[in-house]
Amino acid sequence: MTDYRQHPSVVAHWHDGAFQPLPEALDAPDTIWFALPPEPDTEQMWEGLRGRVEADGTATVLAVPAFLYDINFGDRVEVMRSAEDAVVATGLNHDASNFTFRIMLKTDAPDAWQPLATELAQLGCILDVMSPRFFAVSCNEALSQVVADKLFTLQNNDELHYETGRTKLPEPKQA
Repeated sequence: MTDYRQHPSVVAHWHDGAFQPLPEALDAPDTIWFALPPEPDTEQMWEGLRGRVEADGTATVLAVPAFLYDINFGDRVEVMRSAEDAVVATGLNHDASNFTFRIMLKTDAPDAWQPLATELAQLGCILDVMSPRFFAVSCNEALSQVVADKLFTLQNNDELHYETGRTKLPEPKQA
């Protein structure tokens, strides 16, 4: 048995005082499928992310992963076409140096995500909302520690649980 989880949303950013779909993500014509590392006694899980296949045969990720580690918004990945013509990621080609944070709120209030999401978006993060309690954010490397500190404080206040989607630091930029 296989579990396919495709993102139904389009990442949003803060623009003109409101959440707006990020134009490049809104126009992304492809779904890039990523196999998650298998866990014992579980079915294979795949995460489908919005993206764009580039002229050089790589694909750009234009979503914020909810389950993958070490794949982030803006990364370029190597891809191949499956027998069913799906775009399947086979490896990282270029790390865009963005950071992913996944947030699970501890309240069931339907709009509880909006104050924190708005604050993070106003800082410069982009958001991918999976449900009223669960959303993922992406930010650049310079903003990542500010976001991590904010989420750490809220977790210590028992308002949410969060994790980072990045287990490895980006490679230093070459001059």
